[in-house]
Amino acid sequence: MKEKSNIITIFSRTELLKKQYFTHKPAICLECAKSRTDVFKETEGEPIIIRRAKAIRRHCRTKTINIQDHELIVGNAGFGPRTACICPELSNHWLGNELDTVSTRPQDPYLITEDQKKLFKKEIEPYWQGKTLSEHWHARIPENTRAIAYKTGIIDADLKLEGGPGEIAPAYEELLLPKGYGGLRKEAETALGSADLTVPENHEKAWFWQSVIIVCDAMEVLARRHAEKAREMALKETDPIRCRELENIAEVCDWVATNPPRTFHEALQLIWFSQIALYMEANAPSYSPGRMDQYMYPYYKNDCEQARLDKEKGQELLECLWVKLAEQVWYQTENSAKYFAGYTAFQNLCVGGVTPNGRDAVNELSYMILDATARVQLCQPSLSVRINRKNPEKFYRKIAEVIRLGTGFPAVHNDDVGIKMLMKKGVTAPEARNWCIVGCVEPNLPGKLSQWSSSGHYNLATAVEFALTNGVHLKSGKSLGLKTGNPVEFKDYEAFENAVMEQIKDQIRHFTISSHIIETLHQELLPMPLASTLMVDCIEKGKDLMRNGAKYTIGPGTNGIGAADLVNSLAAVKQLVFVDKTIKMDELVNAIKDNFKGHEQLQHHLVSKAPKWGNDDDRVDDILVRVMDTINAFHHGLHGVLGSELMPSYYPVSSNVPHGHTVCALPSGRNAYKPLADGCSPCQGTDKLGPTAVLKSMSKLNCEDADGGLLLNMKFDPVVFKDQGGITRLVSLIRSFQDLDLYHVQFNVVDAKTLRLAQASPDEYNSLLVRVAGYSAYFVELSKDIQDDIINRTQYHTVQ
Repeated sequence: MKEKSNIITIFSRTELLKKQYFTHKPAICLECAKSRTDVFKETEGEPIIIRRAKAIRRHCRTKTINIQDHELIVGNAGFGPRTACICPELSNHWLGNELDTVSTRPQDPYLITEDQKKLFKKEIEPYWQGKTLSEHWHARIPENTRAIAYKTGIIDADLKLEGGPGEIAPAYEELLLPKGYGGLRKEAETALGSADLTVPENHEKAWFWQSVIIVCDAMEVLARRHAEKAREMALKETDPIRCRELENIAEVCDWVATNPPRTFHEALQLIWFSQIALYMEANAPSYSPGRMDQYMYPYYKNDCEQARLDKEKGQELLECLWVKLAEQVWYQTENSAKYFAGYTAFQNLCVGGVTPNGRDAVNELSYMILDATARVQLCQPSLSVRINRKNPEKFYRKIAEVIRLGTGFPAVHNDDVGIKMLMKKGVTAPEARNWCIVGCVEPNLPGKLSQWSSSGHYNLATAVEFALTNGVHLKSGKSLGLKTGNPVEFKDYEAFENAVMEQIKDQIRHFTISSHIIETLHQELLPMPLASTLMVDCIEKGKDLMRNGAKYTIGPGTNGIGAADLVNSLAAVKQLVFVDKTIKMDELVNAIKDNFKGHEQLQHHLVSKAPKWGNDDDRVDDILVRVMDTINAFHHGLHGVLGSELMPSYYPVSSNVPHGHTVCALPSGRNAYKPLADGCSPCQGTDKLGPTAVLKSMSKLNCEDADGGLLLNMKFDPVVFKDQGGITRLVSLIRSFQDLDLYHVQFNVVDAKTLRLAQASPDEYNSLLVRVAGYSAYFVELSKDIQDDIINRTQYHTVQ
C-alpha cells in the first residue's frame, strides 16, 4: 500500500529519501552522449561553442525526466539518481575499452545495459573517432613527456583528458539568484544586438553571446519539463498531500524557468537545476555551491517573516537538497577511479567565516546546514567550515558535534589563511573575505575566479627513487628521470637533496608541458558556455572561461603527492648516512633495489632511528619547509596558457595509493609499492607523539604559499569525543589548529575494528562514511587497497 505522505515529518521524509537513495547503484547514462553526437553531426562547420551549447539544449529537450517519491527538490543530470553522463568528446576509448568490464571492475563500477553497449558502439563511438581531446593530446605531446606523464603513476597528466577544467563556484549570489536565466539571456541578447561585426574580434564574442542565449533556453526547457512531469504525476496521485506537493513543485519549476526566485524553495531548486546542468555540460571534477548560508539566508529569513516557511520546513528543504547533491556522480575510467575513488562529485559547500566587511558571518542557516549534514549523513555535499576568531563559541561546538558523528564532515579551514591565499592571487581584501572552497580543499572566489586547481598529480617520492637510481624507474626498468649522478659518489647530504630537487623540477617541467597542451585543447574543443554564463564578467567581456572571461583566472595547479615520504627519506639519508654514518650509501642503494629483502636489519634501523614528519622534530620538519619553499619557487615564472602562474598544492584525493604502486622501496623504510602518505599528513603509523605534535610540525610550513591547497587528515577513536568533555577537547584542538595559522584539517572519527567489520560484511555497512582525502565516500565502495590505507592511518586516542 502506498504510504500516506500526510504522516511524513521532516525526519521520516529524510529517512525515506535516504532509503530510496541506497536502492540506486551508480550507472552509465548515454543520453547526453547521444544528444551531443546527434547535434555535432548536424552542425559541422558551426563555431564549437555554439555546437556545445546546442548539445546542452538538445539534452534538456530529450533527456528522461525523473521525479521520485517524497522529493521536494527534483532533477538529475542523467536519466536517474547516481547516473553518470558520458562526454564522448573527451576520449573515443573513454568508455569503449571498458564496455565489458565497467560493471565489474574493483573500484567505482558502473551498471551498463547491453542496449547501451550497442548504442555506444554503433552510433556514438564511430563519430568521435579522431576528434577527441585524448587523441589530439597524444598527437601533440612530445614523446619524452608522454613517456613520464602517461599512465606511469609518476605524472598523471592523462587524468585531465577525462574531465573538464571545472573547479568553479558559480555566481549564484551575484548573477543567478537576482537575475534568473531570463535576465542572463536578456544581457546576452543586448550585447549581441549591439555587436559591431565589422570588428574582427567581435565575431568570437557574438558566438559566445549566442551560446549564452542557447544555454539559457536550455535551462528554461529543463525547468518546464520538470513542471510538466510534476503536473502529470499530480493528476494520477491519490494522496491529496502528495498531490499538493507535486503541484507546488510544478509551480516552483515553472517560475524559475526564466524568473529570479522569490522564495527559499525556488532558490534551492534553481541552484539544483544549475548544478545538474553543469555536470551535463562537462565531466568536471567540482562545481561548488559556495557560501550557501550567506546567499540563501535572505530567502529563508524573508519566507519566515512572511509566514511562508518555518524552521522545520526550511530544514526539510535543505535535507531534500542534500540527498540530491549526494545523487550526483561523475564518470571515471578504471585507471582514474584509483585516483578519485568513491564516485564523489566534489560539490564543496561552506559555512561560517566573515562577511566582506569583516564581521562574523555565522547565522541561523549556518547551523541548519550543519544539522542537515548531521541528519542526512550521505557522501555529498562535501561540507566545509571557515573558522574565524569572530565566530561564536556556539559555532565551534556545533562543528565539533558534527565531526564526532564520524562522517568526515565538516572539513575545517582557517579563515585568515584562506583570505591570505586569495589576496596572494591578486584578489581585493573585501572580495577575499567572501572566499569559499572548491574540490577537496582549494580556496576559491564565488563567481569571480576561474581556477583550474589541479591539472594532474606528480610523484614526490619518485624523485627520491630517481636520485638513488640515476633516473631509472625500477618497476618498469625505464630511464624516465634525469641523470643526476651515482648517489654513491655524493660527497655530502646537500648533493643528494639537490639531486632530488632536480628530479622534482624535471617532473614539474614535464607536467607544465602537458598542461599547456591540455589547456589549449580545452580552448579549441571544449569551451564551457553554461559555466561561463554563471561567472561574473564573462557576458560583459563576451568571453568563455577558457578565454579569460572570468574576473580572475588562476592556475593550473600542480599537485605533489607523497610529501611525508619525500621528507622522511631525505631525513633518513641525512641523519643515518651523512650525520651518524651508520649506513653507507651503497648499502642503502642495494637495499632499496632489493626491496629490503636480505636487508631487514638495515630497514629496521631506517624505521626506528631516522626522524619522521609529524613529531615536532626540527631535524625533519626543517627539511620539508625548505623543500616546499623550493618547490613553490620552481613555480615562479611558470605560467598557464591564459597567463596566470602555476599553483603548488598538496592534496591527494585517493592518488596516494596508485602513486605508491609505482614507487620502489624508500630510505624512510617503506617497502616498495605501498601507499604513500596522503596530503601533508604523516606516513601511516610514523607520527608517535599525538595530534598536537602533528599540528606543530604543520605550523612550520608557509601554508599560504601553497595556494592550491594543503590537506591534513587526522583519525581519532570515537571514544575520545563521546561526551561533552570530548566536544570541549575537540574544540580546543580546533582552536590550536587556528592559533598555529594552519590552513586545513579534517577528521576520521571511526575505529579500526568497525572498518575491518565493514570489509568483512559490506552489505551491513553500506552507509558507513569515511574521510578519504578532501572528501568522504562510502567505505564499502572503496577498493581494498584504499580501505587498507584508511585502516592503517595512525589512530589517536587522545587530543594531546
